[in-house]
Formats: sequence, C-alpha cells, structure tokens
Amino acid sequence: MSAGEHRIGLVGALLMRDGQVLLGLRAGFKRLAPNRWDMLGGHVEPGESPEQALRRELEEEAGVRIRACAELAELERGGIALRVYRVDAWDGEPQACGDEHRCLHWFEPAQAAERPDLSDPWMRELLLKLV
Repeated sequence: MSAGEHRIGLVGALLMRDGQVLLGLRAGFKRLAPNRWDMLGGHVEPGESPEQALRRELEEEAGVRIRACAELAELERGGIALRVYRVDAWDGEPQACGDEHRCLHWFEPAQAAERPDLSDPWMRELLLKLV
C-alpha cells in the first residue's frame, strides 16, 4: 500500500426497492450494535476486493446475489475504512440468513433515518442520501 492509501476493512449494502431501503435488526448477542438496525455487510477477508466481500456478505446474510450496485460512500471510523454500496438489482428474495440479524425490514429512507435504534448516528446521513 502506498502512503496515504487505506485498506477497506468493512463493506455495507443499502438494498433499494420501490423507494424503500432494507435494514437488518442485529442479533442481541452481537458484540457490536446488538438489537440495532443496520445495513447488511461485514468484513473484507484477506485477498478479497470490497466488491467480492459485498457479494459474499449479501449471499450469507440475505441469500441474494447482486446484479447491480454503485458505491455510495466511503467512511473511516476508528482507523477502519467502510465502503457503502447502493444495491438496486439482485437475484433472490432477501431473508435473514445465519445469525447476524434477527430480521430484515423495508423502510422509507427518511423513516429509517429517524429511528432512535440505528447502529450508528452516521447512518442517518447515508439514509437521507437515498431520499
């Protein structure tokens, strides 16, 4: 890595359908943001590109295969870079798979931005970009 370049450590996805965004309610036993609404996604594994990690995470967490996505934002928090994607097309019907989320739910972006139980306050800004 060159000077000033940072490694993408996390990826997140905001799936959009009919003007609504899909969020997952994180499981209560999770160390980070338990019982909070969050985007789908996770860690980029060694040797993966952010896009490969995004595809893997969405298959694991929601059982869907991405057909179309676009980078929405890149943030750095606590020395870890997060790349967030807007996902507009996929194969399969999203459903909570594995143990990451208790459930998935579609929200109007402005409605989701007002929730007091988001995983992190910076999500409000991202959600409002979708309006």
